[in-house]
Amino acid sequence: MTKKQIIYTLPILVLMIGIVSPNQWSTFPIGNTVMVWLLSFLLVFSVLWYKDKFFRPNNREDYRVISLYFIWMIIGSIRGMFVAENYWEWKQLIGGILALSLPVFVYVFSIPWILKNTIRIWLWFGLPLFFVFFIFVLKRGAYHFYLGPVLLFSCFLPVLKRGWQAVFFMLILLMMFVDFGARSQVIKAAVALFISFGYYLIYFRSRKILKIIHWFFYILPAVLLALGISGTFNIFQDLSKNEGIYKEKKVVGGEMIEEDISADTRTFIYKEVIESAIRNDYWILGRTPARGNDSDYFGDFMAEELNTGKYERHKNELCFPNVFTWLGIVGMILYCLIYLKASYLAVYKSRNIFMKLLGVFIAFRFTYGWVEDFNSFSIMNIALWMIIAMGFSDSFRKMTNREFKYWIYKTVRF
Repeated sequence: MTKKQIIYTLPILVLMIGIVSPNQWSTFPIGNTVMVWLLSFLLVFSVLWYKDKFFRPNNREDYRVISLYFIWMIIGSIRGMFVAENYWEWKQLIGGILALSLPVFVYVFSIPWILKNTIRIWLWFGLPLFFVFFIFVLKRGAYHFYLGPVLLFSCFLPVLKRGWQAVFFMLILLMMFVDFGARSQVIKAAVALFISFGYYLIYFRSRKILKIIHWFFYILPAVLLALGISGTFNIFQDLSKNEGIYKEKKVVGGEMIEEDISADTRTFIYKEVIESAIRNDYWILGRTPARGNDSDYFGDFMAEELNTGKYERHKNELCFPNVFTWLGIVGMILYCLIYLKASYLAVYKSRNIFMKLLGVFIAFRFTYGWVEDFNSFSIMNIALWMIIAMGFSDSFRKMTNREFKYWIYKTVRF
């Protein structure tokens, strides 16, 4: 391969995955499932090739948790090959393996020049494509499934050139206000904007507040999960007590409808996931990526309409409960530790303020993974793992504020 081919192979594949990522929410889907799988596996193999060729970190011991996770994930995937009994379970196994393979991007995107080239290609081609095509064919509440990289660079608004500031700020506002019913899109965009403004607050004041916020985002899910399981307090039910008050009007199919944005759509999922794991005794090892949790709410479709005879839901909207179902408590803990390691290194072991802020953003995405951030091999999640990779990266963390600003400048420069 020529040097040019080496430099652009992975970025082009990421761009292609980005283009097909929002098919589920598009009125004009591109390609089919088999094509998406082929692109996805080609990208994974490309990442592994890049890893073997260029991955030479000074802090290799920090990546041990990822190695342990992949050992457990591979074991679970092999078990899935013996568990799968029908077409739909084999299809779920392939999709599940791809979704669980996302941490592989940590190895390559921890290398600054690889991440820079990948983002540049997306900015050159992927971002313009949104304005000329995707903004017209995507559901309004699904823009974040295509604009994942925007959330990354929106954290750096204060140090971007004015032109890019205007572009990213406009896209963040678009995601925040175009559809209040898309709670996930609104929350992610709002937090990215808050992180960006936090640059001014933290740079001139004590940075200890970042450490407090960082640990808050890790303690909060554990506390709320314990309270919810014990029946003491359920935040989802508490937020929905005023059901009917927080509504958004929108046009669907030519008709004006009202959508309750405070409705509790999560409690029953946790109940089904936990009860299914205990009842079928897979809470330690997992049910493998080929299977899902027993579901009274969605199982009819799988059992009766698809004729599997199994009342299951293969994948929910929540990231970590999915990992728990597929890989058990062991796999879920390892997956959580990857987030914790990345954010801890970014907040505590970085020379520049930008990595500390990204560490807080990683911690927030950990918390939000218990609310949504569902598992899919898509540009939305690849962009998240870009951020996690930066947290692991000794190269990024050793940069001074000036050096990091220069990396940003080189990345967005046309």
